[in-house]
Amino acid sequence: MSDLRSRYLNWFRRAAFALVLPLVLIAVLQAASAAEWWHSPAPDAGSMRYLFISVAVASVVIGRSTRTRDTAKLPLDEAALRSLSWRLVVYSCAPVVIGAVLALMTRQAWDFYALLLVTLIGIVALFPRFDQWVAWSQPPDGGQH
Repeated sequence: MSDLRSRYLNWFRRAAFALVLPLVLIAVLQAASAAEWWHSPAPDAGSMRYLFISVAVASVVIGRSTRTRDTAKLPLDEAALRSLSWRLVVYSCAPVVIGAVLALMTRQAWDFYALLLVTLIGIVALFPRFDQWVAWSQPPDGGQH
């Protein structure tokens, strides 16, 4: 168990930088919105805007499906735990990146902040916790034979 804990902590130290990504993108968006080009007329995003938003929301949904599918075959070895955890982090952080790109294209900060909220929900729902690593590394019957 302590070996699993140390492996989780090593993974978490690397993954924690992904949690800073929304803050960095907020700073980028704030800097961009203060630039002169931000106030020039933006091209009409049309249905492209809805495509971006749909892909961003779908990312969190796909993350939940991936977690359900990949944890159906327990126990997971260390490589599978790390792989699943990284994919869940990517799925949960994707909406804020898509939102930043969309906001820079359309110059509508609201799109960014809406997708930031989706990211925060995704992080709460998908970011792997240590108790999940423990559960995912055990046989489905809890290790009892």
